[in-house]
Amino acid sequence: MFKKIRDKVNEATQQGMARGAQDFQRHAAQFQQAAAAQGHHIVPQLPTPQLAAQAYQNMQADPAMAEFLALPADEQLRQQAELQAYGTELRRLYDTCEHATLVIEALEATGRTIAGQAQYSATLQVTVQSGSTYRTVIQLIAPLATIQQYAPGTKHEARVDPTDPAKVGVFGPIA
Repeated sequence: MFKKIRDKVNEATQQGMARGAQDFQRHAAQFQQAAAAQGHHIVPQLPTPQLAAQAYQNMQADPAMAEFLALPADEQLRQQAELQAYGTELRRLYDTCEHATLVIEALEATGRTIAGQAQYSATLQVTVQSGSTYRTVIQLIAPLATIQQYAPGTKHEARVDPTDPAKVGVFGPIA
């Protein structure tokens, strides 16, 4: 009797693993297409047991990421695309816009997360190269592990879009 139960459990486990691999391949193909549409070549790989164990540990340490990973695949892709657009805008600001410095005056969580990363409303005092200073508020997305570097009173390297000074990219802290 024990052998029959063990065999049924093994069979169910193998079927479940096969379905999981098929689901992964389907979602990986969707993600790959979305990345390719933005000019990126990404090859998702089925996680190894070690990667799965590490991901489980990370989920326990970061509830926002666990919440994100529990979302339906379509919502995960939407949020990943939103986060990618945010990163693309930061890259544009860094590569093409005017150097500046800023001081973070206030930082408040909006209560929203995007792909497991918290969104904040940051009040900034920006100083452009000409020496003029102005205040603006931006939405900042940062992983929980790095948010302390954006504490109020910290000074940062920045880039400002000269055609729209409200578009500010916050970069490395300045000592």
